[in-house]
Amino acid sequence: MLLLILFLIFTHAEIEMRLLKFGYLFAAAAILTGCQSVPVPVKEVAQKPQLSIPVGARLAPIQLDSVSFKIKRGAIIGEYRFTSKLHPKFCVDRIPNVHWNQGRARFRDLELQDRFYEAFNSASYNVIGDPARMFSKASRNKVEPDYLIGAQVTHIAMQVCDEYDRWRGGPLERQSGKSSIRVKWQVFSPVRQEVIFEAVSEGAGIVNPGVTGGEIALIDAAFSNAAENFAADRKFLALVSKASPTVADIRSIEDTLFLIDRQNTLGIPIQQNIDRVRMGSVTLDSGLGHGSGFFIAPTIIMTNHHVIRGQKFIKVRLLTGREILGEVIRKHPERDVAIVQVEPGGHRPIPLRMKPLKIAEEVYAIGTAKDRTLGGSVSRGIVSAFRSNDFKLEDIQADVDIHGGNSGGALLDKNGNVVGVTYAGYFDTPHKFSAGLNLFIPIYDALFET
Repeated sequence: MLLLILFLIFTHAEIEMRLLKFGYLFAAAAILTGCQSVPVPVKEVAQKPQLSIPVGARLAPIQLDSVSFKIKRGAIIGEYRFTSKLHPKFCVDRIPNVHWNQGRARFRDLELQDRFYEAFNSASYNVIGDPARMFSKASRNKVEPDYLIGAQVTHIAMQVCDEYDRWRGGPLERQSGKSSIRVKWQVFSPVRQEVIFEAVSEGAGIVNPGVTGGEIALIDAAFSNAAENFAADRKFLALVSKASPTVADIRSIEDTLFLIDRQNTLGIPIQQNIDRVRMGSVTLDSGLGHGSGFFIAPTIIMTNHHVIRGQKFIKVRLLTGREILGEVIRKHPERDVAIVQVEPGGHRPIPLRMKPLKIAEEVYAIGTAKDRTLGGSVSRGIVSAFRSNDFKLEDIQADVDIHGGNSGGALLDKNGNVVGVTYAGYFDTPHKFSAGLNLFIPIYDALFET
């Protein structure tokens, strides 16, 4: 009887052990057959030392223009790591791999513009696009970038822990892990209208403890590190660096007396000297848009402030098609006028008439209407009224036809003398046709304010 009891106990224990072993084998088999995970190695990336940029250094303003991804939708960019319940951090692998722009790793959730600004601002660059400024575009003195930065992400890798609550027996809906990224950078000059610098940087990120949407947080962290490493590129710093101020720069040019030679006014009908007048008209091209201007002296061009806003240098296209570079030396935002200086080159100014216009007097507008190829376009109308704008400054109202691109162009009298500067108008929506209600700055007021 005793032997039978011992045999039964041994048999029961052996059966239980065999079942336990079978359970482990079954669980392992389930893991192996169910996951089929593709390994994704994550590169270790060294942090480059931050460059020393002196306080007050004159750096050209830069701005991140776009971020693109050279990664196919659905491509594997990461793997979910599995750990046993005995591991301090239990990770489940409900989905074998992370796929680009699917599931939780979607491009629309990224905040890469903010990460770029934070990295370059921390490195003391003159970077535009502060995410904390809600109304930066509404400023009349908004700074425009000298260089636009483009980023193209060519590789992403991550290893993710999808964290699991062993006590509650359910997912925590948060992820931790590590990641790496490779970014190709391009620097575009709006003035030269070409890419002038290229570089590649890499970055790595760690998210621990886990956060909701950890896959996106890992891409953000790695991109931020790649931006920091790009900011540590000495060749890029040399590109955006400007010379230190000289003694000649100490006195502001706005404080100096501005004199131009007086030109004899034209006394014959504009039809007889229209070619001479048109040669004094120019197109100003910032690369992001265009406007008009005109010579008031052989090296001096008048235009609108909103045409050159934020620019220090601007491309000037003559009626002949030749392009030269101009420097903004004066501006008055409220009166919306600015002065651009160019190198001597035999440029012939349009004479200025200081005598005020009269209502119903015939006038002509000249400028680059609508398209850059339409420089020197002339339209005709009459003076309709004189108005006071929001800044209590005088405006000329006329029905002469203008379009986008005419801004900064000259308003001429019947003989071709400058009497005003085009700056605003009312348009028939939605097609934005001129409604014949257009506003011009009197030339004597424009000169006085600059």
